[in-house]
Amino acid sequence: MLKEERHHLILDKIKLNRKVLSSDLSLELNVSEDTIRRDLNELAAKKLIRKVHGGALPIDSKALSYEERINYNLKEKNIIANKAVKLIKDGQVIIMSGSTTNLQLAKIIPPDINATIYTYSLPIAAQLTEHPSIEIIFIGGKLYKPAQVTVGLDVVSSISQLRADLCFMGTGGINVSNGMTEPNWEVSHIKKCMIEACEKVIVLCTKNKINEVKRYTVSPLSKIDTIVTDINPKSPLFNDFKINGVKIL
Repeated sequence: MLKEERHHLILDKIKLNRKVLSSDLSLELNVSEDTIRRDLNELAAKKLIRKVHGGALPIDSKALSYEERINYNLKEKNIIANKAVKLIKDGQVIIMSGSTTNLQLAKIIPPDINATIYTYSLPIAAQLTEHPSIEIIFIGGKLYKPAQVTVGLDVVSSISQLRADLCFMGTGGINVSNGMTEPNWEVSHIKKCMIEACEKVIVLCTKNKINEVKRYTVSPLSKIDTIVTDINPKSPLFNDFKINGVKIL
């Protein structure tokens, strides 16, 4: 990868995740930490990032909009969606969270699949209206605009009464010690209810979310059945996940 390509990738990651760690970038980009430090120093000199010990933070405080997040890591999300869609079977009851990776999954569900999908995501519900044989049940509540999902007690109450075969959910971060975590308190509670309501929990996770930790706990690793990722499932990155009984696709 050329230096300019690394710089663009680093800037994209900082914009989306609000931080980067030198050690993570070194592993992901297969270069030394010294190379990453030089990259971060150059970007900081151009006032594009704020260099801190062990990594970097954004200069501005503006997070990506939902539309911007849809197109971020799109290739990786499509890889994940194409793996995850094979888990959907005719006649299933499914709950889908509001992740942009789930939106890509909703776009490619085969037209001959007849299933019921519950979701509290406006974009996913709208996308599924184009499917000829999916029954869509939209769970209403207070709209959380940044993620285009409904939140609140009504959503929690509705999901807690469901019994579903699968839930597909995105995540703010996942690692062995902390399990699945989220940056938003209300969303974390909704996802807890999703997990309790489902036979199998499928986490759709781009590589930037692996070993990331957010503020609010959703679930220990023991309650997660499968992680679907864009990384090769045989990567050593997943060894500890597999030891804890999580299937990697």
